[in-house]
Formats: sequence, C-alpha cells, structure tokens
Amino acid sequence: MYEKISDRLISSERFIWRLCKHALYVVLLLATSVIVGALGFLAFENYTLEDAMLHSAHILAGLGLIQLPETYAGRVFVALFGLYASLFFLAAFSVIFAPVVHRIVHKLHLDAET
Repeated sequence: MYEKISDRLISSERFIWRLCKHALYVVLLLATSVIVGALGFLAFENYTLEDAMLHSAHILAGLGLIQLPETYAGRVFVALFGLYASLFFLAAFSVIFAPVVHRIVHKLHLDAET
C-alpha cells in the first residue's frame, strides 16, 4: 500500500489522493457504524428510525446519550456501543493520520541517507 524504504517519495498529488482514500474509508466505516447503531436502537429500544439514527450518530460523535434507555437490553447495547464508539474514534484517527506519519518518517529516512 505504501512505498518501501528504498523508493522515492511520492508526489504531492498522489499523497493528497492517498489522504482522500483514507478519509473515504473512515466515512464508510462511520456510515456502517451509524447503521449498526441505529439497528440496535430499533431492535432494543423500539425507537423510530430517525431517533435511532440520531442516537447512534450522537454516541459516535462522543456527545453521549440523548435519552437513557428504558430496557435492560437497551442499556447493555448502549454500553457496548459506547465502547465501540471509543475504539472507532481511535481507529478513525489512526487511519486518517497514517499517511501523514508515514510520509514524515519516509522523508526523514531519505534525508538521513543523503
């Protein structure tokens, strides 16, 4: 996926394209996560689709709950989905910044060779 240590640094245009690709991966994962969260709220709390999507997006954004779940299953789901949301944030951050960190390290390595 990335260039090897012996390869030259890629052009700025290709680097921007790589950043866009990584951002697209995060957006697709976010959309999938919102859908999974909404399905959980639909199944466990009998929310409407709009409310389920709103609650799911709110949790994934790190803003917390809008309304406390009424059922035990809903509370367990919210707890697990909240843990997933924390991991999602870390994964999204890593995926978006991986090309930047790689480019910096690759450039430093090329500078050290010359």
